[in-house]
Amino acid sequence: KLKKQYLKKNQINYLNLGRLFMEMPENIDTNMFAPCGFNCGLCKKHISGNNPCPGCLIESRNKAKSALKCKIKACLSKKRVKYCGRCSEFPCKLIKKHDKNNLKRYGFSTLENAKRIQYTGINKIMAQDRENWTCSNCGGIITIQDKSCLNCGKEKES
Repeated sequence: KLKKQYLKKNQINYLNLGRLFMEMPENIDTNMFAPCGFNCGLCKKHISGNNPCPGCLIESRNKAKSALKCKIKACLSKKRVKYCGRCSEFPCKLIKKHDKNNLKRYGFSTLENAKRIQYTGINKIMAQDRENWTCSNCGGIITIQDKSCLNCGKEKES
């Protein structure tokens, strides 16, 4: 039998035989959209493990090492801009390098995602991400890193 467990704002988790099942939240918090264009709400480091990363924009010691030493976040705080896509120098060398690394590691373009913020409001982006990254099989979250559902393993549909 599934037992509901509320762990984070807007996230419902189920414990079944010691395994954690996580549903996509109704609304993805806009603080989950990182400055580089990565949606932390879809990140494996954010939604799995005993000590999950809270997301790039959330101040915490539990952040992934990459989030703690992020040059992009440091750059934007100097420029007083929240997202790369809204910077006058976009796309710069820093975001291009970051994008190249993400494409190589995960097949995901943070640069293309960051471009969306230029023309689309953050709430709409988060709604689109919810639609595009929710597992059609079980309602779970498909991670950007694996492109598969954490709950049932179903691959992301193209």
